[in-house]
Amino acid sequence: MFRKLAAITVSALASMLVFVAYTGVSANCWFTTYEPDIPESLKHGD
Repeated sequence: MFRKLAAITVSALASMLVFVAYTGVSANCWFTTYEPDIPESLKHGD
């Protein structure tokens, strides 16, 4: 009984870690949708 519960727990933890790793590495990172404005001093005068 304990081995089955441990296997399910480890499997769920691994799935969560893969999800977190994928969302942190993807081009559209879900957790960083905020883009601050560029300060005037850094803008080019083109």
